[in-house]
Amino acid sequence: MKLTVQSRVQKEKWSLYWRTSMNTKTELLDPFVMDVTPTMKCADVKAKIAERFTWEPVSQLLRLEGFEENWELMVFEGRECADDSTLEDCGIEDGNTVTTVRKVLVAEGWKIGGNGDDDSDTDEDDF
Repeated sequence: MKLTVQSRVQKEKWSLYWRTSMNTKTELLDPFVMDVTPTMKCADVKAKIAERFTWEPVSQLLRLEGFEENWELMVFEGRECADDSTLEDCGIEDGNTVTTVRKVLVAEGWKIGGNGDDDSDTDEDDF
């Protein structure tokens, strides 16, 4: 079956001091259609999407202190699809559209010093 995917990348400027998000920017990626089966798990669909965009697998991402949220979300008709559910369990049928969100943390609050080049935070261009 064909599934249309609207992917988003949610960049969180993460404060290492406050251990919370200080700013969020969401990038909209171009929608695409992928072939899936009704019995595929939502986690497998998200893994295929990550592979398509050459993102690192969730299991390899470094979690900063205080960040407890899921790295990825898949939403259909306003409801989050659980990783262990199948597309069929979520009511997803041929031709439907899902929205996925991949979270990226940009650390804020570190300081590196050396050779006169001091950098104490993340510039807006880095975010």
